[in-house]
Amino acid sequence: MHLHLRDEARASERRTPITPSDAEGLVRSGWSISVEQSTKRIFADSDYRHAGCEIVAAGSWVSATPETIILGLKELPPKPPALANPMIHFAHIFKDQFGWRDEIERFRRGGGTLYDIEFLVDSQGRRAAAFGYWAGWMGAALALWRHLVREQGRAEPALPLQSFAGRDAVVAEIEKLAAVTDALPRCLVVGAKGRSGTGATDALKSIGCVVTEWDMEETADLDRACLLSHELLVNCVLMTGPGLLLLNRSNLDKPGTAIATISDVSCDPLSDYNPLPVYDAPTSLDRPFIEIGHNGLGRTVELTAIDNLPSLVPLEASEDFSSQFAPVLKRFDDGEEWQAAKSVFEEKLRLAAE
Repeated sequence: MHLHLRDEARASERRTPITPSDAEGLVRSGWSISVEQSTKRIFADSDYRHAGCEIVAAGSWVSATPETIILGLKELPPKPPALANPMIHFAHIFKDQFGWRDEIERFRRGGGTLYDIEFLVDSQGRRAAAFGYWAGWMGAALALWRHLVREQGRAEPALPLQSFAGRDAVVAEIEKLAAVTDALPRCLVVGAKGRSGTGATDALKSIGCVVTEWDMEETADLDRACLLSHELLVNCVLMTGPGLLLLNRSNLDKPGTAIATISDVSCDPLSDYNPLPVYDAPTSLDRPFIEIGHNGLGRTVELTAIDNLPSLVPLEASEDFSSQFAPVLKRFDDGEEWQAAKSVFEEKLRLAAE
């Protein structure tokens, strides 16, 4: 197998799906790996060279031989117009997102295959590798940070948000704020048993917050008054159908509503199944928080919903993801996860032609 790790097109993306140590393991098992030069990847090019990888020019994946497996994380740049290789990344096109047909047509023209990482699932539908833990961790940490600085009348964090050296740097910033606050907020994590929910709960508890943890049992018979009594809400529920409403705009200013900060880690505002219909588009690193109204105490309610939260802690996120992904990559392309992803691609290819 020949794997080609491409430099990411997004200027803010410092994560990698394969770390140098896991790349070295693949090389030892017989893979050949080319790694594109990158000025932003969290690991240095030299780390991959020492792991036995070939270092090649950024963007050289476009001229790779058709059998070369092209690996990345986020969406491809708009060119070339035809894609001939097996390609592995998060494409964000299989839920009928804007422009999905155009992207599929690039594969039809070139004869390549898209293995979308989001759809690498086992027979139980569980994803083979995901960034969920660090999405939840960073989403909760960022919301707590913002909540505390607002209480202290400070304009932080600095914008646009930049990636951190690591988890400890984030914790250090929040601990400084927590040390001079009268009381930490009452926090609620919904979807607490999943990957994202576990990360969110761990982040809040690491600062000393008391966290109410809800999952399927609690949301099946939702106590909205209890939900609204918390000051900080983190939503980590993965919705696959209708049925759950956490709150809407009419709930915000009701007497007793204390919620002042919301982190929607699930970040699916364009879905018909969005359990938080209080905003209509994701926030961004340039504008991470938006005002969505006032609560029952007259305080402004802010919401954050960034769709690439793990990019803010690229070291830990990359190490965690790579440890999950490397064993799966060794089963390319006859493992059940790869067959599942290929099946989704082929169905979308068929639908795009209709």
